[in-house]
Amino acid sequence: MEIHGETYYIDRIKEGDKKAFTWVVDTYKDMVYTICLRMLTNETDAAEAAQEVFVKAYRYIQGFQQKSKFSTWLYRISYNHCISVIRKKTKVIDLVDEMPVDEVNESDINGLDRLSLEERRRYLQMAIEALPETDAVVVTLFYYDELSLDEIAGVTGLTSSNIRIKLHRSRKRMYQVISSNLKSEISSIL
Repeated sequence: MEIHGETYYIDRIKEGDKKAFTWVVDTYKDMVYTICLRMLTNETDAAEAAQEVFVKAYRYIQGFQQKSKFSTWLYRISYNHCISVIRKKTKVIDLVDEMPVDEVNESDINGLDRLSLEERRRYLQMAIEALPETDAVVVTLFYYDELSLDEIAGVTGLTSSNIRIKLHRSRKRMYQVISSNLKSEISSIL
């Protein structure tokens, strides 16, 4: 039996050989699953995400130009897909506990207390979306997935100290966005 390289299988897939994709799945299933599990921290979510990653890879393989390794291209699809999954999750982050006392406006806190859980989630999602991409990922991995600084460093390639700084700045920025949105909604009601 002749053993072929990565390029052979990718070319076959691009020519329409669906069976050649089995080689891709067999070769990279552990890598993709590990990335998904590391980012999503739930085996069921990771398995589902890994399947979706392979579906996306198959759909878009025509766009793979072989300028980089296939594994790098597939890693990027995995990472981006998991980021999308993470963004869809909603969980309340207690921003008030994270802010220095002198920066917290008590009327904003009282306003947050009056909001329903769904409204809080909406405000948090708005605040996360206002962050730069990398900061949003760091916040999501830290608060939603409860990864350690070292684990986040492994996923993002940032240093632990850089992650700490991003978390601090992100919390401040999120607080400002939520505070501003609350004030504008209150003034539109009055």
